[in-house]
Amino acid sequence: MGILRFAILWGLAIAALVALLTLGRGQAMTVRSLTVIAYFGFGSVAGGALALLAARLAARFRPEPSARFAAMLLFLTLATAGATALIFYVDFRAYYAQWHDSGLTLGHVVEILFTGASSAYIYTVQSARPLLPFVLPLALAAALLFAKRRL
Repeated sequence: MGILRFAILWGLAIAALVALLTLGRGQAMTVRSLTVIAYFGFGSVAGGALALLAARLAARFRPEPSARFAAMLLFLTLATAGATALIFYVDFRAYYAQWHDSGLTLGHVVEILFTGASSAYIYTVQSARPLLPFVLPLALAAALLFAKRRL
């Protein structure tokens, strides 16, 4: 399976999961919730592509199925969470930039760091944590496929 195809399938799966969880909590599909679903979808596409590339590289050094499985599970988890968190950070940064100092000053650096910390906290607590029990079977299935069928 090609990188782009895997990345798009992974992104669609995660976006569908986020949409189902949103509807399952009784929340309406508003512009805000659709934006969050899109963030997860695009972050998962980027994360899936990066994960597949990294897992293929790792599999060159350790071609055993167990090592391939572990590499894909690790890279898929980290790359998906990292890419999605980066998208949330960029959104936070764009919003809070209107109140930040201009130019590269100590105050500006502190504001950027605290914006990053805030976005990471909000992403982890309010976004990633509710997904964890439900995304695990998807990640395990993708890792198992990678271990068995040289994706």
